[in-house]
Amino acid sequence: MKTFALAVLVPVLAAAAEVPQPGQPEDAGRGGMMGRMMNGGMSGMMGGSMKEMSAIHGLLSDHTKIQRSVEDIPNGVRTVTTSEDPEVAALIREHVWQMKERIEQGRPIRQMDPLFRELFKNHEHIHIAIENVQGGVRVTETSDTPRVTPLIRQHARRAVSEFVAEGMPRAMRPTPLPPGYVPQNGEQREGRG
Repeated sequence: MKTFALAVLVPVLAAAAEVPQPGQPEDAGRGGMMGRMMNGGMSGMMGGSMKEMSAIHGLLSDHTKIQRSVEDIPNGVRTVTTSEDPEVAALIREHVWQMKERIEQGRPIRQMDPLFRELFKNHEHIHIAIENVQGGVRVTETSDTPRVTPLIRQHARRAVSEFVAEGMPRAMRPTPLPPGYVPQNGEQREGRG
């Protein structure tokens, strides 16, 4: 019951904490994240199933048991995310495979976050290879277009690595777009990094 309550509470608290981004029309999304939640329901805002949200919550709760490294490679990143705790290692693998499937299918998650919105708008240009390693996974994430590479790198460093370092408090904040990145729809003119 506690996990269920937190899985529901996290998006609600995140909605309350949203701050409008500079350059956004005042009526964009009418009511910010809370408005999107009301109009699109939980799936319109977070987009995750209860099973996915449970894995995410578990990882955020046990973030101190996770080790992570990020290496820039041509067109993307190679990351290694592990834990000595077998239950956390299993959650890492489960979550990574769930998110690979979402990218491949273009099924967004965390749509209150400008970086995640852009990643899913460009999902067809993102390629993910997962390799199981002791205690977790090695992920190679690349793009077939240079425009998407900074999004992949920002996701690895400013989103996932920060989630690992800070846990739930970091997950409550949006992730800025990469410096200089301009969305095709002009939603945010500059990344804040």
